[in-house]
Amino acid sequence: MYVLEVMSGPLDGKTWTFDREITIGRDDSVATACITIDRYISRKHAHLAEESGELRLTDLASRNGTQLDGHPVTGSEPISVGQPFSVGRTLLRVVRNEGDRAA
Repeated sequence: MYVLEVMSGPLDGKTWTFDREITIGRDDSVATACITIDRYISRKHAHLAEESGELRLTDLASRNGTQLDGHPVTGSEPISVGQPFSVGRTLLRVVRNEGDRAA
């Protein structure tokens, strides 16, 4: 299990837990991680998913893009646990859930 955490931005400190995948956006009807107050985030902005034991970050054709290591995410890119990325003006990272004993 993972935790998506806001590192800086309008919802600093907010977290969402997820098992295998989560969608990030401004509209809670299509996004599990809903960040409504960052107007630079699209309705359905980005997606994180575990595939074959690897986390992958995908930009969902958002207006302002998704950034990983200062570069735009194109397609689906691998992301490490703890590696910061940004959507709109919000900086996020994924960490393992502290209750998760599997490494």
